[in-house]
Amino acid sequence: MQNTEIRNNFMYAPSVTLDRLNNLFFELTRENCNLKCKNCYIKRLNHKEVKDYLKLDKIKNTLLAAKNEDLKAIYLTGGEPMMHPEFNKILRMCLKCTDTTIVTNGTFLNEKKARFFKKIDDENEYEIIFVVSIGDWREKENDQIRGYGNYRRTMLAINSLLKYEFNPIISYVNTNNLREEEIFNNFSEIFERNGFKFEKINLKIMPDFNNLQEIEVQERKKENTNYDCKNSRIVSSKGVFACPVLCNDFRSRVGSTIDDCSRKICLDTEKCAICSRHNRKIFSHDWIK
Repeated sequence: MQNTEIRNNFMYAPSVTLDRLNNLFFELTRENCNLKCKNCYIKRLNHKEVKDYLKLDKIKNTLLAAKNEDLKAIYLTGGEPMMHPEFNKILRMCLKCTDTTIVTNGTFLNEKKARFFKKIDDENEYEIIFVVSIGDWREKENDQIRGYGNYRRTMLAINSLLKYEFNPIISYVNTNNLREEEIFNNFSEIFERNGFKFEKINLKIMPDFNNLQEIEVQERKKENTNYDCKNSRIVSSKGVFACPVLCNDFRSRVGSTIDDCSRKICLDTEKCAICSRHNRKIFSHDWIK
């Protein structure tokens, strides 16, 4: 057998077993997003309209099945999750179970929308958390990644959330492999000018999953205990998957529903190796163990 075949053979890759289902992700849509960010790990088709919305019944059944799990957080992702036609209904359903995070590009958020979410937040025992993606702390560089005018729209979204007492988390893809301290200081300087008391908890630094290098499977850290797949699963229209970045990838599919899915996943992709090298949770909140 050639070395390249050995390198990619799943038999040589470590595996992770789901310990507890603490984090439940719903990919509400994959193809529907109003942006085409150059650093997005989702490669979309060029169709004008794709009806790949996650059905409401599937979400309801998943939440019922998850009642037997130690669920601590739900994440609504996409594509852009707010493009789902029943988004508000889904959000209310999830808030009956636990804290719910909206992972968004921010373009649908303004003062009126933030006020609406504040009303929903006040009506429920559990909390709405926002993760807002941004391309760069500089306007020109951000708009080169996410489109002209996006920077100002994103800042409007963040300021609207702050006005209604939300504490948003900023998600940034580290395409240039900058030091985390440098990234934090740059964002902190920008946001504190606008009265946003920016702390470490407000920044989620994402690796660039599009910049894959050939990595020996044997090099992966078997002792890493911080994989998201150790206590997370994501549900999409195509089934249940172990990881958001591998959602809809057959190598990560663990079943059709939460109550019949496999609890074991083999870390046999280059993207798994990226998670291993970072030795921390990439997608779920760091404070949820």
